Amino acid sequence: MSGVYIHIPFCTAKCAYCDFLSFDNADDNTQEQYVRALLNEIRSHYFGNTIISTVYIGGGTPTALPAPLLCEVLQTIQGLPLSPSAEITLEMNPNTADFASLEAYKSNGVNRLSIGLQAWQDNLLTAIGRSHNTSGFAQIIKTAREAGFTNINIDLMFALPGQTMSDWHESITQLIALDPQHISAYSLTPAEDTPLWAWLETGQTTLPNEAADRAMYHEAIRLLTAAGYNHYELSNFAKPGHESRHNIDCWTLKHYKGFGLGVHSYDGVSRWRNTRDMQKYINGYGLRKDIEALTEQDAMAEMMFLGLRMTCGVCKQDFYDMFGTTISYIYGTQINDLQAKGLIVDSGARIALTPLGLDLANQVFEAFI
Repeated sequence: MSGVYIHIPFCTAKCAYCDFLSFDNADDNTQEQYVRALLNEIRSHYFGNTIISTVYIGGGTPTALPAPLLCEVLQTIQGLPLSPSAEITLEMNPNTADFASLEAYKSNGVNRLSIGLQAWQDNLLTAIGRSHNTSGFAQIIKTAREAGFTNINIDLMFALPGQTMSDWHESITQLIALDPQHISAYSLTPAEDTPLWAWLETGQTTLPNEAADRAMYHEAIRLLTAAGYNHYELSNFAKPGHESRHNIDCWTLKHYKGFGLGVHSYDGVSRWRNTRDMQKYINGYGLRKDIEALTEQDAMAEMMFLGLRMTCGVCKQDFYDMFGTTISYIYGTQINDLQAKGLIVDSGARIALTPLGLDLANQVFEAFI
């Protein structure tokens, strides 16, 4: 089984914190040319005996494409060797779809939506450059359900400029009341070369401090687990049976193939990426750049620091099955040190982060690099 990621690098507006490979000023001709190049890349790929278990269409905002163009992409995906139970996720923003387009996406195979809300308060949405409002979000949830979607993820962000604990509590409780199947809750991390970074550098805005950031994180864990959501990964919560299969596969080193501008791929032996140059991509150049063969040591390290993102941790038997040796033989010193600091726990069958380890996860991950 393998996964597929498809990148649609267009947005209606670029958010102030966003450093993703995306564009908010692409004309119709560029979008058309991009989709033609994307479809050519997908159709020319040889999958062999591979069965695709997950497809994730991200961006950018995929639904910023005109619906007929996006449906062409979806129809091409249906021609791939998909598992009958394949999870097909489409990212969208609240103001980029309506009932007709959502119904079209559903009829063309999409069975999971990932909708970017980020905050419940309109003033916070404005502060980070989001182009929708809360009323528009509530309406699109209703519309998505009317169109037949029963598996919906909502993205939230905390530690936003001007955000208080009261704001964060309201965002979560309002979202719980809407009863989505999955919620992703991320701390805002400023990125260089974004408007937010410049505002912080010049003092035009400030972010909540580290203590407030961690308090918001733990409040999310408390409220969401009490509401029946499984905290299965650092930033992800799901109703039972609705965990993101695509993301779990990435965290457990399953193979995936990326299509589109700047995407990465992994076949279990090597990683590579496509060009980030739009014109080169449209012209069919630079589709396998920077090929990196992974050593066994690289793969072991990735299994540890990616697997530890999952709250269930890394399975010792899986490690042994993949590498023919034990975790303790390779990483005994690191594990003992992290246990002494109270950052990980060894249950016998698995190694996982402790509650303190959740807060200091980067420190844990660095121990295995």
